[in-house]
Amino acid sequence: MHLMVLACDLDGTLAENGQVAAETWARLRQAKTAGLGLLLVTGRTLQSFAPDGPYAELYDAIVAEDGAVVYFPRRDIVVLPFGHLDPALLQRFAALNIPLERGMAIVATHVPHDAAILDVLRELGGGATVEYNRGAVMVLPPGATKGTGLQFALRELGYSLRNVVACGDAENDRSLFEGAELAVAVANAAPAVQALADVVLGAPNGAGVRALIADLLAGHIPIRHPRPERQLILGHGLDGASITLDPFALLTGNLGIVGDSGSGKSWLAGLLAEEMLKQGYQICVIDPEGDYRNLRAFPHTMLVGGQGMLLPPIADALSLSEYAGMSLVFDLSLCAVAERNAYVLKLLREMWCLRAGRGRPHWVLLDESQSFCPPVGGEFTDVLLKAMHGGGFAVVTYRPSQVAPMLLEALDHWLVTRLSPAEEIATVAPFLSGPSAAQSALARLPLLPLGQAYLSFRTAAQPAPATHSTVVFRTGPRTVPHIRHLHKYLRATLPQSQRFYFCDTAGRGLGTPAASLWEFRALLGTLPIDSLRYHLQRGDFERWIRDVLRDNELARRLNRLAHRDLPDTELRQALVTVVGDRYNELDSLV
Repeated sequence: MHLMVLACDLDGTLAENGQVAAETWARLRQAKTAGLGLLLVTGRTLQSFAPDGPYAELYDAIVAEDGAVVYFPRRDIVVLPFGHLDPALLQRFAALNIPLERGMAIVATHVPHDAAILDVLRELGGGATVEYNRGAVMVLPPGATKGTGLQFALRELGYSLRNVVACGDAENDRSLFEGAELAVAVANAAPAVQALADVVLGAPNGAGVRALIADLLAGHIPIRHPRPERQLILGHGLDGASITLDPFALLTGNLGIVGDSGSGKSWLAGLLAEEMLKQGYQICVIDPEGDYRNLRAFPHTMLVGGQGMLLPPIADALSLSEYAGMSLVFDLSLCAVAERNAYVLKLLREMWCLRAGRGRPHWVLLDESQSFCPPVGGEFTDVLLKAMHGGGFAVVTYRPSQVAPMLLEALDHWLVTRLSPAEEIATVAPFLSGPSAAQSALARLPLLPLGQAYLSFRTAAQPAPATHSTVVFRTGPRTVPHIRHLHKYLRATLPQSQRFYFCDTAGRGLGTPAASLWEFRALLGTLPIDSLRYHLQRGDFERWIRDVLRDNELARRLNRLAHRDLPDTELRQALVTVVGDRYNELDSLV
């Protein structure tokens, strides 16, 4: 499971009336032994609860003073990631006739004395973060919250927010909940905090936390309410409804993506990879044919290998993954098959260890899986199956019949584009069988048009028995174009039926079609401006760019330009600039 870290508030969550029950300590020790990372996130000062004894024994980090102070027990060091409050503020606070508590970085009071604190901050122009917690008022260095303190601790420990289950009860746990992968409120949590949570436990305080840990150690995720903004956008159903996929389905299970060559399966795999990156997941793409190089356009994503680049030692690449949090795309298109397979086998072995210890990378995509895992199985298949045991893998193939049956059986969810050969349909049919709708979809597989796919997924709610859902949908747009298609329309000659044919304002052809985006860009500088204005205002440029070249971003930019009333010279220059800038952006990805 990718949920490898439990970050808990103390008072009102782990502790009741200031004390952690013996049963709760016992369950925390059990979690620690099982390999769950434990972080304490509290508004208390370090001095107020003596972070030694069981706290120092069990916790990888203690985030105190509402995020302003972080203590690492194993190294016995204390860090103030956001520094101290301005001495001028401290001096003004001390002059107030109100009760104050000082920590290493925090000044605390309680309502109604927050009014005096806020007056001082208003006079001095701010310079602090103010947090509330059930009547307590905490003044912190700028930027300090429980959420940001947790992020600092996670970076130091090598974990990600996408690995974190956060559990809390009060207002100052909001930032904790917002960033965590799974936000859990104990039964005694404030109503506003329960409303923010993905899960509300059935028991309060330590009893609730004990039940949560028991579920996590059993491999169960409590029944949750997925956040709409965290869903992966796949496209639209044939009825127009949005089709989304819960990322937990991909992270707790394994996905198969199959379809004929040229049917759009790599496009769909790339769409999923983009959606995972947008949601902050760290991914690894094993790319035998160079189809995913364009993903390097995303922040914190690095292309490894490919033209003009040597493949680095695997230990070096995984160090970037572990310590820099980089998503990696391994372009193996220039490798000999034997060299490629040996490299990927070693990569999977070492990445398996990293994922077991750190839960990252969160999602691994293996394309052309039939070339790694033949029907007879072998060492590669054995290693891959072990790595897939905890979920978080996707495998892509155009020949499922040539993939080891054990690998197909390990898949929980399926995305299928057009699939024509009867042998291939027969191979996947047992995994897609179920409701009559699924059977109907199977019959339509050879006829699926480009841009449509069949989704069969198993619901991820636990511990209830999993059920199957199926749907046919139209795939959504990609943020960056597919690399093969990108090369085709940038410079390669398009078929005559797909070229752009310029004409004058009377509709007479000018005899100078554009057979690629390169030619289109060049012609914008030479053709009559009346022709360019005619096509732009009719939406002809936008339609060709969107429907033939499938570049929604350039189509959007041209649409905006069509609504500007520019003189002839400025209009030509604007067209050349808009198209030229986009061409250069895309050319850098090839």
